Amino acid sequence: MLRKTDALVIHRFDYGETSLIARIFTREAGMQSYLIRGARKSRSRNKPLFYQPLTLVSMEVYHKEKGGLQHIRHISLSNPYQSIPYDVTKSSQAIFLAEVLMHALRNQEANHTLFDFLQHALLYLDHFPGRAAAFHLVFLLQLSRHLGFQPRDNRDRDHRFFSLRDGLYLEVMEHPDHCLDKGLSDLFHQVSTTPVGEQDQVVVGKTERRLLLRRIIDYYRHHVAGMPELKSLPVLESVFAD
Repeated sequence: MLRKTDALVIHRFDYGETSLIARIFTREAGMQSYLIRGARKSRSRNKPLFYQPLTLVSMEVYHKEKGGLQHIRHISLSNPYQSIPYDVTKSSQAIFLAEVLMHALRNQEANHTLFDFLQHALLYLDHFPGRAAAFHLVFLLQLSRHLGFQPRDNRDRDHRFFSLRDGLYLEVMEHPDHCLDKGLSDLFHQVSTTPVGEQDQVVVGKTERRLLLRRIIDYYRHHVAGMPELKSLPVLESVFAD
């Protein structure tokens, strides 16, 4: 079946001498794998630049309902980025978030609301002037809402300690491996209730930002099966260490 769809490239890897395979989250068919023959040839119309992580594209594809490797008839940039590829901070954030999405969306079915959130958030980052230092924190916690494990907003004067395992605030702090202390719980709550479009209102120091990011990743590990150590995390941390 020939189908048109907007899509978000998540990951790509080389296949054979001249081809590649791309994992792409499509608006109409969810996560799919595409074989792009000859994409690494110098005269190919399917240029590798179309398949960079978190590139927004429009595609015509041959879709097989039984799954397996799909094929692309035509691909083009739907929203060419103006700053993400050229800004080291934003490009580092994009690479990191693409790695998270590769695992979090592994078997994701079509979800228009989720796709629209991803597209809106990435275009916001691209157009944001300056350094969006809290963007990836807000993005991850807003994404959790679309993936079905959003933090429960039961925080009050008696429930001040966030449980990464249970996804809610507790009256007492349990084991630090799966529970945040009061200060970090307060920051977690602030970030988790901030929309992507208001991330510039989150003011957090370098040390707290690094610690909070690592605990958000721990939160994902409790709720996303098979989430490994993220190879891009040290690079992101080094970028924000300055």
